[in-house]
Amino acid sequence: MKICFCVSNFPALSQTFVTSQVLHAVRQGHEVTVACKSFDHRTPLSPDQEHDLGNVRIVVWPPKRPWLLRTLPTSLSDRIAARLGRSAWRRQIDADLVVAHFGYRGAAVELAQRGWKHRPRLVTVFHGRDVSVEYRRDAMSRFRNLFTDGDLHVTVNAMFARRLVECGAPESRVETRHLGIPVSGYPFSTPKFHAPLRFLSICRLVEKKGLRTSIEALALLRDRHPGIDWLYDIGGDGPLAEELRMQVTHAKLQDRIRFLGALPHQDALRRMIDADIMLVPSCTAEDGDQEGIPVTLMEAMALGTPICTTRHSGIPELVEHGETGLLSGERDAEELYQNVLFLVQNTDAAKGLSTAARDKVLREFNEDRQNTQFLERCHDLL
Repeated sequence: MKICFCVSNFPALSQTFVTSQVLHAVRQGHEVTVACKSFDHRTPLSPDQEHDLGNVRIVVWPPKRPWLLRTLPTSLSDRIAARLGRSAWRRQIDADLVVAHFGYRGAAVELAQRGWKHRPRLVTVFHGRDVSVEYRRDAMSRFRNLFTDGDLHVTVNAMFARRLVECGAPESRVETRHLGIPVSGYPFSTPKFHAPLRFLSICRLVEKKGLRTSIEALALLRDRHPGIDWLYDIGGDGPLAEELRMQVTHAKLQDRIRFLGALPHQDALRRMIDADIMLVPSCTAEDGDQEGIPVTLMEAMALGTPICTTRHSGIPELVEHGETGLLSGERDAEELYQNVLFLVQNTDAAKGLSTAARDKVLREFNEDRQNTQFLERCHDLL
């Protein structure tokens, strides 16, 4: 097949699933183009990835607006820019099928291909904000034309699929396909639970990651069980960094909670291996933003690190309470504290959860299998 992947930025550290899918298509012998707003040469890749990326044609799309358009009224400028984008798309893209990651890119491709008699088939993958925020804002009205004209709408969890159908996407063209990770590349080991116990979160420091709740829960652990020795590392950066630091200071936890900043992927994985418990207290942000299913959860589970997370969005499709991890309510510090305490006081049970979690990821969230099945489904459309 000739496949064009349409994304915002490529390759992006926060979207390794896109890079994986693109390079998997290359390895399967498909002719691959990536249409992106910007191409980042500085993104660290493995030697094998660098080699395979050499077989990908990169197209910068949509084209930057000519400076002259800035002098025109906004509505006129937008119409001209849309026409230029449509012309550039049809001139530059030679594909049987387009895979657009995130609904916003899918909508842009639909507009560029509208009325094109011999347009490529269009598959849009919805991941998070493009469902949760747009659903709350106006029932995803910006995707109405995409729902009508797109050939397949894929969501990363079942809850998002239900919302697409509720907002007008034809049920016959909506499917759920979980993302995955290369499980065989993740060495499994059970946690050691040596003092000091090591808790870990790795994420963007934004509201939906729920880190306020994890700090509150660990403050409860400190107050109620002062004899338990622990440290909590937070890897990542984002707009809430200063607010979270102030929360730690106010709780007098500066000697136990450390902010590590953004981490290279391999460093993040090493810290997951060393951690005794992974905290992923995701919640719905004030603007409606939600997770799909965090890849960090899959990685920790594959490595054997026990999970404390929340009943949020698609997470229960990966983590089954008491079977492959422990779930608490969104923003419920008391319940999160109880789950952490259970793992700390029942290390044999924690190790059993970690073994079952690895098996779950291996069966249902294996990247090569997921990517292969996805490309087979795309081929069926043709």
